[in-house]
Amino acid sequence: MLIEFLFSAVILGIVVAIPPGSVTIAASQRAIKYGFRNSLFFTAGSSISDIFYIILVYNGVAQLVSSYKIFEIILSAVCGTILCYMGITSLFHSLKNNSSSSRNFVLKKSPLSAVISGILITLTNPMTIIGWLAVAGNFFLVWNRKFPDSSDFSVLVTACIMTGVLLWFVPLLFAVSRLKKILSGRILMLLMRICDIWLIFFGFIAYYNFIKLITAY
Repeated sequence: MLIEFLFSAVILGIVVAIPPGSVTIAASQRAIKYGFRNSLFFTAGSSISDIFYIILVYNGVAQLVSSYKIFEIILSAVCGTILCYMGITSLFHSLKNNSSSSRNFVLKKSPLSAVISGILITLTNPMTIIGWLAVAGNFFLVWNRKFPDSSDFSVLVTACIMTGVLLWFVPLLFAVSRLKKILSGRILMLLMRICDIWLIFFGFIAYYNFIKLITAY
């Protein structure tokens, strides 16, 4: 039963990671521009936030937080600002310079900046906690009924979920980083601009959610 429980946790991580979102776009952007290693630092930062939310869900805290709309309102505003800022400034510099050289690109290259960006984008996205609450919360409830001792393996099951997430993200980012050796600089710049537009789009979605919550508050 324990093996089945842990294997299901790995599958859960893969399923959660597959739908493309702002984290996927931002990580792919770094993989194209700075390579596989830098995108891994970003993913590590994102994983830290994911682990934080999984722990909240596992301990029932996320249910309490999500019941207070003010938290979702604040997160929506912050998330929209971060995503729009990243997308707009990167797109502006890209269009202004019309060059693929690293000095004209505004993303910070340092591993620490990549980790911090990953933490902020994931931590401030209200859809992250809502997603983990819906998916992981139901997962834990089902397994608590089937396997009463599952609560004794909180650290192990969290590690298995994150293993599933990385099993999807790591090969994806590796494949994206290889594009730099295959495609021309012009096409890579076009892909970067598409990523910028998607980041702005996700930022507008966060702002839309912010406005909707404010008007209903």
